[in-house]
Amino acid sequence: MWRVIPEGTALREHALLRDGSWVLIRTASPADVPAVEALMARLSHQTLRMRFFAGVSQVSRTLVEQLCAPPSRDQVSLLAVWGEGPDERVVGVGNYVALPGRNTAEVAFVVDDAFQGRGIGTLLLERLAGMAAGSGLVGFEAEVLFENRPMVEVFRESGFQVRQALDGGVLHIQFPVATTAAARERAELRERIAAANSLVPLLRPRRVAVVGASRDPDSVGGMVFRYILQAGFTGTVYPVNRSAASVYGVRAYPSVEALPEPVELVIVAVPADQVLEVARSALQAGARGLVVLTAGFAEAGPEGAERQRALVQLVRSRGARMVGPNCLGLINTDPEIRLNASLAPSLAPRGRIGFFSHSGALGLVILAYAKERGLGFSTFVSAGNRADVSGNDLLEYWDEDPQTDMALLYLETFGNPRRFARIARRLSARKPVLCVKSARSRAGVRAAQAHIGAVAAGEEEVEALFRQAGVIRADTLEEMFDVAVLLAHQPLPQGNRVSIVTNSGGVATIAADTCEARGLVLSGPGVVDLGPLAGPERYEEAVRRALENPEVDALIAIFACVASCDPGAVTRAIRRAAVRAERTTGVGKPLALCLMGETGAVRVAGSERPFPSYRFPEAAAMALARAAEYAAYRRRPPGRLVFFDDVDAIRARAAVEEWLHGRDGVELAAPEAEQLLAWFGLKVREGHLERLPASGCVAVRIRPHPQFGPILELERRRAAPSSDGRESEAGRAVRITPLTDRDAEELAAWCDGVGEAGGDGVAAALLRLSQMVEEIPWSLQLEAALVPDATGPVRLTGVRIMVQKVGPPAA
Repeated sequence: MWRVIPEGTALREHALLRDGSWVLIRTASPADVPAVEALMARLSHQTLRMRFFAGVSQVSRTLVEQLCAPPSRDQVSLLAVWGEGPDERVVGVGNYVALPGRNTAEVAFVVDDAFQGRGIGTLLLERLAGMAAGSGLVGFEAEVLFENRPMVEVFRESGFQVRQALDGGVLHIQFPVATTAAARERAELRERIAAANSLVPLLRPRRVAVVGASRDPDSVGGMVFRYILQAGFTGTVYPVNRSAASVYGVRAYPSVEALPEPVELVIVAVPADQVLEVARSALQAGARGLVVLTAGFAEAGPEGAERQRALVQLVRSRGARMVGPNCLGLINTDPEIRLNASLAPSLAPRGRIGFFSHSGALGLVILAYAKERGLGFSTFVSAGNRADVSGNDLLEYWDEDPQTDMALLYLETFGNPRRFARIARRLSARKPVLCVKSARSRAGVRAAQAHIGAVAAGEEEVEALFRQAGVIRADTLEEMFDVAVLLAHQPLPQGNRVSIVTNSGGVATIAADTCEARGLVLSGPGVVDLGPLAGPERYEEAVRRALENPEVDALIAIFACVASCDPGAVTRAIRRAAVRAERTTGVGKPLALCLMGETGAVRVAGSERPFPSYRFPEAAAMALARAAEYAAYRRRPPGRLVFFDDVDAIRARAAVEEWLHGRDGVELAAPEAEQLLAWFGLKVREGHLERLPASGCVAVRIRPHPQFGPILELERRRAAPSSDGRESEAGRAVRITPLTDRDAEELAAWCDGVGEAGGDGVAAALLRLSQMVEEIPWSLQLEAALVPDATGPVRLTGVRIMVQKVGPPAA
């Protein structure tokens, strides 16, 4: 992902290639000379000609040493590295060199012939651009042979604003290294495709091996092998056992290397101290995916954490992906796959829901409960310690998967919440994303740390993340499934107006209270009480009238059985009414049943669309309220990142570097703070800094967070009643940067009417502040108040800015 990288940063990160495999991108050093020489020796004559514009047969040692020189402001080289240990090799080199007397640099890169077309050049270019921007350079230039179309496409597809001119047979290419919305969007697209492709060996393998498969029915390896067979896996599965000739009638093999053909997926069920050896053997034999069921890693203390670190390093160095360790496994119900590589006794019901869970044991309960509620899954993954594959990766996969219409998540912690926000925001615009986020209390945080060896996030930041990304947050797993069963089988409501048809006034009162508390409005006929002895005919007529009413967006139909009754007949009558109303109006409206005492999805004969049924009316009202909130989110225009062209981020970064003077942090003096804001189009009231007002304003703060990166906070300070008698409410609003235009507009509306802060220009000011913290590659803290200006945009007052020289937040 494109980002500004501070000058002097030693880059080292694993990145996914287009085909879903891993490559290590790191800064070059003099010690890399032999590896880079080996790369140059492997290059074909055609590749050498395209890179060096001549028919050279070898690259000089002097040039290789220049490429491996220590990084500086004027020159940086990055390597793409594949493999580990004795198998490690450099498969790509990219570098830039500052042009004399100019604020630009010449950029170039070359990729091993065997690795071309997999996105390595684009990854190198994005990271070189981030490092150049962090060093104060403005743009890149490149010379490319006209016939080198693949290289030209790398520049064009990068998302940067490329200009080109043809001189003879050479294209001269120029582009600014500053971030743009297009560059971010292209980077996100590449990330999504790579992540989705990387999970194919795990979720859609054709050949699978189970290492640790045993005849012991109670052993983990024995169970998972048996469950794969019982589910009817459409591919080939091999048991690997050093001492058994066969397992459940299938010939066994002593090792993965001894298998008659390569396998894509290896399930590992051996003791923790043997996992690394088994993983290395499997990867050497060609496996691209591992599922490590074994516990005893990061959740088990320092020794286990080191064992897990070594395992992840091994997996990524070989371009593979891993689920686990300490996990339940994974399931794919696709009839063309039918893979149950988990400890669940049976294949989950077929459906269109993707589920991701941190907890393994909880996963078993979830599968059973979902079946009870009438829900089916496309894929199910229990990631355990999620040392490699995370919920973010699954969201990327489901975004691309036509067989998944909804995503459910049980999370204890976030690995990369900023990436989660980007992915979930994109996915939720098309498919609902529901999440139960545990570890909310101090006790829960401690439990999560002990369980998966990770750090939980703050509640305020989590709420902001979900709000911005359109994620439906449920407080409990039961609540999540209550919402899921409605979204899986009913259309989204077109508003928050609801009507209730019932045969119990007392139950209707409970439902009405819950509707109001959850933001639903009783409308149309409101509550229709048919009386305790109402039969199917009266229900059919009342339901039809309610659904045909244009002032009703959704309906709750409650039936409490009194004396001798036939719930089935009432349900069929309700179904007939719903079908008739939809045919008459042409509008499908969600209908939630409350058949007192029954839950699940009620499928009526002749109906393609089941009705969700709830045991109690509160659950039905809550589910409809969540659906209405999500529908309102979907109706609003999608947010987009805004980058203003009139900012001077280059001068701002250079000035901040100078103000720091090598120190770890500094509070800017008034003229410096005012100048920094001015470079981003922000002005201080009356040209000087004032004390932050105590009331009647909106205070704005920017603070760093170790997981979420920059956090923007607004605080509404209560103002005296206005001329129309309105008195503003005190409160706080929190958002995670970068803000979209939608985020900024929502915050501006939230500010409206508070002292002087309301009015035009607030959204633009917030977007400029957001761009400032994204463009400055250091930790920035700010405190100010928003005030209007009669002659122009919103201004700031009471400004304080602190800058600390640390790396940028995770992208």
